[in-house]
Amino acid sequence: MAPYLRTEMPVQAQTRHHPIVLFRRTHKLTAILLILTAAASFASRWALAALAFELVWIAYWRWRIWSAEWIVLTRKRIIRIQGIPETTSTEASLRIDRVSGARLVQTPLGKMFGYGTIELEAPGEHPDVRKLRNIDDAEEFFIVLRRVIFGEDGVDPDDYPEDFVTEPLPNIDPPSRRRR
Repeated sequence: MAPYLRTEMPVQAQTRHHPIVLFRRTHKLTAILLILTAAASFASRWALAALAFELVWIAYWRWRIWSAEWIVLTRKRIIRIQGIPETTSTEASLRIDRVSGARLVQTPLGKMFGYGTIELEAPGEHPDVRKLRNIDDAEEFFIVLRRVIFGEDGVDPDDYPEDFVTEPLPNIDPPSRRRR
C-alpha cells in the first residue's frame, strides 16, 4: 500500500475491492476498439496479435487499478485510496463520528464469493466513501467497522432486556371525568 497514512492513527482494518471487479464491463470506446480488432483478426495475423496485445493491456491496466485501491479504517476515519500512484491518485475520507448508520448488502453471489457493499449514513456529501461497492471480506470488515463506529464490545443491551429491567411505573389514579 502507498505511504499515505504516515501521521494517521493505527489501522484497525483494511481491505480492497474483491477481484470480481476485474471482470466488470469495459468502457464503450474500448469495447468498440476490441470489436474492430477482432473483426480484422479474421483477415490478418497482425490484427490477431494486436487483439491479443489489447486484451493483455486491458487486463494489466485493470489489475494495476485494482491493486492500488484500498479502503482503510482507523479509529477516527474511513479512508478510500484510489488511482495508480505513478499517475493520478485520490484519497477520500469520512470521519467516524459523522457516521450515524452502516449497512451491509450481500447478494447470493456475494455470499458465495465473500464480497458485499457497505453503505454508510452520514450528513453531507461523501460520494467516494458513502457506498463501498464489491468489498472483499465484507463481513469481517463490517464487523470491525461497526465496532469502531458504535463502540460495540460484543454485548448489546437489546439482546438480554431482562438484565436491564427498570423500576415499575408508579400507580397513578385516573383523572376524574367531571369538570369543575
